[in-house]
Amino acid sequence: MAKVTLEGINKVYDNGYHAIHDVSLDIKDGEFMVLVGPSGCAKSTMLRMVAGLESITSGQLFIGDKVCNDLPPKDRGIAMVFQNYALYPHMTTYENMAFGLETAKKSKQEIERRVSEAAELLEITELLNSKPNQMSGGQCQRVALGRAMVRKPEVFLFDEPLSNLDAKLRVSMRMRITRLHKQLQESGSPATMVYVTHDQVEAMTMGDRVCILNKGHIMQVDTPMNVYHNPKNRFVAEFIGSPAMNMFAGKVSKSEGTVGVDFGGKVIELPQERHARAELWADKKVHVGIRPEHIAVRLEKSPATLSAEVEAIEELGSEVYVHLNVLGCQVICKQSDREQVPAVGSRCHIELFMGNCHLFDDSTEKNIFYS
Repeated sequence: MAKVTLEGINKVYDNGYHAIHDVSLDIKDGEFMVLVGPSGCAKSTMLRMVAGLESITSGQLFIGDKVCNDLPPKDRGIAMVFQNYALYPHMTTYENMAFGLETAKKSKQEIERRVSEAAELLEITELLNSKPNQMSGGQCQRVALGRAMVRKPEVFLFDEPLSNLDAKLRVSMRMRITRLHKQLQESGSPATMVYVTHDQVEAMTMGDRVCILNKGHIMQVDTPMNVYHNPKNRFVAEFIGSPAMNMFAGKVSKSEGTVGVDFGGKVIELPQERHARAELWADKKVHVGIRPEHIAVRLEKSPATLSAEVEAIEELGSEVYVHLNVLGCQVICKQSDREQVPAVGSRCHIELFMGNCHLFDDSTEKNIFYS
């Protein structure tokens, strides 16, 4: 088991492109850390730097208490699981899993024991004599995971391992990997896991903590629920959550002891407990972020509603997504009460639950309520 620490890490390529900007991150012993962000945010580059497959321009990388900037990959105590499985096509499952141990000159008995244990844990014992072209994508990915497991690494590195699988298999493998992490903890041999994905569902369901990246900068590091409910800035707010957080342009309004948001002439008051913080931004432009589940469609107008036009309706069984045009913005409302769902093309009103909204400063894009 080992912690992974990045201190002021930078990556600048020979052509001058600055991919990673002064990144500092502490990944705890035995933690499952997910690196998530859009394509091109440098999450895979960061993982490859931890693995030793990419050089570090400046800063220091520690695995445990050892500086690993110039340490070869084989000496870092890590194992990596790739997107494309990277199995030897001419070898059986057993041979693929045993290959690294044979190279490390482990005894035949030790190799058999480790492969057997990993195969049983991953439920691939019946596939030990199969070759990759005889297996499904999900089975191949389990073999790739088993090959990493048998090495008993201190740190597992996953580079978008599920992106080649279909939706059903992704869910199954997601559960297997999180269960593996828990089983290793319960066995007394916990492993630190660093997992790269662009899929926010994977990030939210798998990680102990989530590190959100954008253009080589860390946007926020926190638990999945804190990231969802308390986004540090507008980028995090809009990236995390499906459907995405709705955004409205507005201005903080303060008048006669009331603090609210001015939506183009219509002021909606904020809850009393938010007044003290919000009034510091009085008369400043903000973007109001609010999740689809914190908006309700109303058929009646009230002082707390905004006028809307229904553009589309998506029926999803237990809930309905109502797509609306509000003040020229595209807005999604998650509705469970079908009696309150108006027809497409009709006009209605929406109520914003202002106690759940977030105000993002227009100039810095930071959440004014974040602490």
